Amino acid sequence: MPKQDFSEYEKRVSADHERQCRTTLTIYSAWRVCPIRKCRRDKTCSGEMRVSAHQDRKIRAQREIGLSGNACAKLPRCMATASALAFETFAECLDDLQRDLIAHPHEDLPKFDRCLKGRQPRRDTANP
Repeated sequence: MPKQDFSEYEKRVSADHERQCRTTLTIYSAWRVCPIRKCRRDKTCSGEMRVSAHQDRKIRAQREIGLSGNACAKLPRCMATASALAFETFAECLDDLQRDLIAHPHEDLPKFDRCLKGRQPRRDTANP
């Protein structure tokens, strides 16, 4: 079976989902207890996104309306492997953020790229 390509809508939903997840984890300082060293060092959620069984319900809901379900399948690694109780708390915080975004549509979330703080060589030096 050929792999389905994301539509433009699903790409936008996927990007928004990732931003909301990373913002939620950053706002509530989850990086302090995150098992990923990079997140603790950057003081923001910057770990990889992984497919998670926690999202099965959302994937089924998207498939029922004709989408692929790929847009919301991934979570940051710490939440993808978290216990059911920790994920439930995260989901409640994520719902709060989504309600705030609906109430204040002019607000914009930061873009979370994988930070490379302190990892790049100085620009005035030549490459060896």
